[in-house]
Amino acid sequence: MEWRVRIADIERLKEILGADCAGDRDLKGTYYDISRRDMRRIGRICQPPVVPDSLYTAIERRYSGFDDVPYMVHTNFELPLMLDGRKPLAVFGGGYPSDWFDDYLAPFEQFVEAGRIVRRIVDTPMPHIKDRRPDLEGIRHAYFALPGEEWRIDAYLLLMDAPYGSDLAWSDREERYQGSLLGYEDWQNDWWIEQRVKRPLVAPPITHERRLRGDDTGP
Repeated sequence: MEWRVRIADIERLKEILGADCAGDRDLKGTYYDISRRDMRRIGRICQPPVVPDSLYTAIERRYSGFDDVPYMVHTNFELPLMLDGRKPLAVFGGGYPSDWFDDYLAPFEQFVEAGRIVRRIVDTPMPHIKDRRPDLEGIRHAYFALPGEEWRIDAYLLLMDAPYGSDLAWSDREERYQGSLLGYEDWQNDWWIEQRVKRPLVAPPITHERRLRGDDTGP
């Protein structure tokens, strides 16, 4: 379970964490087993202030290449954003068969069964990869869409096929359309294109951990 927050008063955060963060000037570490009292204190210095659920017992400030992006990156937050109606499509990919990939997708299962999310699995057999990975049959893509937004899966499949099945090159136009299908707003796509930041074609699977994220920004 994750919660992304913004904390500007790093010195106050260090005071709350106490001796545990001595020597960690930029708070790049992960701090576990924080008491409920201290989590409430941390919640009060968040912008805006929050009241953390009792499940949250840790905090970390991870650096990523997305830290300077002026909006929230969906990566690792796909499921909660979809349940909140803020993300119409999520796409994941990995080799199959694969226990770890199945585990990453497992949190979606109950919502698929309840009809809150629509799922489509597309397997692409790749016999040639067995020379290097005899345990794999090919590549599996999992597409999750909100009800009524299933057309985005078909559109995404067409988008991914076009640049690599012809002489067409992946351009800013395709990059923008991909972002729109995934639920990014026009101004967010504008910024992404202007900065010429190129995302992976498929987002990494979602992770679920009991922690409260520190000041971490991204697309």
